Amino acid sequence: MLQCGGFFIYEGEMKYTKQPLSFQEQAKILLKRGLIADNDELCHFLSRVNYYRFTGYLYPFRKKGSDHFVDGTSLEKVKNIYDFDQNLRHFTLSTLEEIEISILRTQMVEKFTRECGPFCYTNKNNFSKSISVDMHNRIMKIISDNLERSDEEFVNRFRTKYSDEDYLPFWMISESNSFGLLSLIFKHLPYNVLIPLSKEYNLHSTVFISWIHSLSNVRNICAHYSRLWNRTLPIKPSIPDKKYHPEFHYQHNIRNDKYWVILAIMNYLIVKISIGRKPINTFIKLMNNYPQIRLDKMGFPPDWQSHPVFKI
Repeated sequence: MLQCGGFFIYEGEMKYTKQPLSFQEQAKILLKRGLIADNDELCHFLSRVNYYRFTGYLYPFRKKGSDHFVDGTSLEKVKNIYDFDQNLRHFTLSTLEEIEISILRTQMVEKFTRECGPFCYTNKNNFSKSISVDMHNRIMKIISDNLERSDEEFVNRFRTKYSDEDYLPFWMISESNSFGLLSLIFKHLPYNVLIPLSKEYNLHSTVFISWIHSLSNVRNICAHYSRLWNRTLPIKPSIPDKKYHPEFHYQHNIRNDKYWVILAIMNYLIVKISIGRKPINTFIKLMNNYPQIRLDKMGFPPDWQSHPVFKI
């Protein structure tokens, strides 16, 4: 038996041995590591914000190779980032809501059903050749499970009125399933549906699929109240070809692993969806309330406000 940190290792198995700490004990650890804070204020903050969650915001302030924080790391400074991140999630969620409703719950539904009928999703042959039997079965199971849990009145009304039907029309399915499920359907749309829809946004279909997939993941991050600031995107969106979208290649390629690219994508799509509205303007107002935030940590270039990607 060996002990390693908070673990005991028994013949190849690792057992977790750390015990839970009181808020006072948590505060003591952070203060010992160099966080500048009033003890009572820090304890109160930790009673509202989980210690493990808070340390995600503290991590960039750690000295290299150490648990201690760099000089000047204060609770006030980190709380400012925490508050900014909360407002960033709200902004992102509201913007993604408009994209989700317009593209996935409206335009995709209209084009897919007009091409393949109200029950288009039930037949594997209505999808692109890229979809496997297992994937189609997975989609159908998710839909079935969600309907079983649904308490939506329109679901019960339809089943009562059309008792001989095994399935609901796709426009009802779209209202009772998640962004994630709809993005999965979007990925496997038949080309005679996907390509015309992509052309409406002046995008190559593979780029559009990539964008929707990445936005779905970002929505999940927001919905679970996870950190956006300083986060590396787990699902990176494709950057459009320079020939057709030079704005994404101005001076240097836009990084596709940080929030900066998500803002650029959301702004691009919303401008197409809502004439005259640019999310970048709302984002700038948000940043005016948090001038201390370092946007380079989110992949933003120095000239981000005047970047051509926002001049569309």
